[in-house]
Amino acid sequence: MITNKVYVNNKGVGRTDALKETEHMCDYLKLPRKSRLHIRLLTEEMLGMVSEIAGDFDAEFWVEHESKFCRLCLEAEITKMSSEKRNSLIEVSTSGKNAAAKGIMGKLKGIVELYWLGYKDGVEDSTGIDFSTYTGMAMSTMSSVAGSTQWTLCDYRSKIERQKDSGKGEEWDELEKSIVANIADDISIGIKGETVMIVITKEM
Repeated sequence: MITNKVYVNNKGVGRTDALKETEHMCDYLKLPRKSRLHIRLLTEEMLGMVSEIAGDFDAEFWVEHESKFCRLCLEAEITKMSSEKRNSLIEVSTSGKNAAAKGIMGKLKGIVELYWLGYKDGVEDSTGIDFSTYTGMAMSTMSSVAGSTQWTLCDYRSKIERQKDSGKGEEWDELEKSIVANIADDISIGIKGETVMIVITKEM
């Protein structure tokens, strides 16, 4: 089962329709109240993250169900931008305003912006920006397979758990307190070519 795809952007367009498609999936699956609330919350968090992305961000949202898993999907094209616009966005994203981006979803927003700005083309080298600090998530938690790059919550959680006794306690505490990290079974961000795909997976 796959719902209709809904156009959403960071100006709030499509938010209501996206939530309706989520409700349709919950109705189709006849989910109990608690599960419906979890899916609704995860959808709201995903859309909230989109609203925080700087610049003009357009994407498609839909919900998939396969076997016992429900997946909230968001796909966007990494648009080309002028060097002036890119520099402006880098300035905003790496200023003190971005320092308030806490929590898992705030850091995922940082990863999306990082790739949208063109990290894969060497923006770090040309700007001197430490993007691992910018996102709050070390780039070593991202893996590359067949020309694509992917970050997953499961990989990140495993790495932070191994490091929690060696000066990484703050990141572990953040994971422990994160509602999204405790409700979702996994979150992934995949980048291939000019496409970014974000998927939040919940086991029913």
